[in-house]
Amino acid sequence: MEETYRFKSYDGTALEGTLAGGDGREDDLVLMVHGINSSRDELGLFSGFAEYLESSGLPSFRFDYRCHGINSQPIQSLILSGIVNDIEAAAACALKHSTASRIHVVGMSFGGGLSAFWASVTDTPVDSVTLFAPVIDYEEDVVGQHGLLSDGQLTEKAQASLKKDGYLETDGVRYGPALINELRYISGVVGLRDLRCNCLIVHGDADSIVPYDSSQRFVKLNQRAKLVNIEGTDHGFGVEDDEDLTSPETQAKHLEVFQLVTDFLRSNAH
Repeated sequence: MEETYRFKSYDGTALEGTLAGGDGREDDLVLMVHGINSSRDELGLFSGFAEYLESSGLPSFRFDYRCHGINSQPIQSLILSGIVNDIEAAAACALKHSTASRIHVVGMSFGGGLSAFWASVTDTPVDSVTLFAPVIDYEEDVVGQHGLLSDGQLTEKAQASLKKDGYLETDGVRYGPALINELRYISGVVGLRDLRCNCLIVHGDADSIVPYDSSQRFVKLNQRAKLVNIEGTDHGFGVEDDEDLTSPETQAKHLEVFQLVTDFLRSNAH
C-alpha cells in the first residue's frame, strides 16, 4: 500500500513524497533520492524498487526534491544546499508517518553525492548509504568536464555567460549562480569520505552519463565503501538503446540490483 504525503523543506519549499509500507513493524526505512531532471519514480527504477522492498517487508519513502516532479520552481533556482535540506525534511516526514526510527538512504546519480553528504552531517540515524551511478564531484560534473574551469575559477567565457543569461547551461540543464557558487563547498567527495556507516556503490560499466571510473576512484575514499559493477548497463542500469528502462533485459538487471541492495540493507539493519 502507498500513501502520499506533503511536507515542507527548511525554507518553506513545498514537497511531496510517497510512502510504501512494509509490514508495519520495521525499525528501518529506505529513503530514495532521485537524480536531476527526474522525479521520485526515477523512470520506474525507484517505484519498482519500492514495490520490491514492500514485498520484502521493508518500507520506503521516495520524494520529488525542489524544481522536480510536482514542485514547479524553475531549474535555475536549484541549489545543492536546498536539496540537502529537502532530504532532511523527507527523512523527518518518513519517520513521522511510519514505525521506523532509522534511515537507509539510496541516492541516484545527481542525488547520490548529496545523499552521502547529508548522511555524513545529519543527526538523523542513518544505518547505511547506497549510491546508484553517483555524481560525487559536483564541480567536475557541472563545469569541470565541460572545460569551464581555469586556474580554480570559471573561465572568462563562463563568467560572461553567467552574467548575461543568469545561468550556465551544461548537458541541457540551466544552473543558476547560487548553485555554481556552492560547487566547491557542498561535495559528495567530503560526504563519502566522512561517512560513519557502510556504503554500497552500484554502477554500470557502460554508463554514458556518469563514468564508471568515477566510482572506481571515489570508492577508495572510505574503507567502509564497496563498489559493485552491474556489467554492460548504462545509466539507470538499462541495457543498450533502452533509455526508458522498459526492456525485459533491463527489468532483469533491475531485479538483480534490487536483490543486491536489499541484501545489503538487511545486513546493515538492526
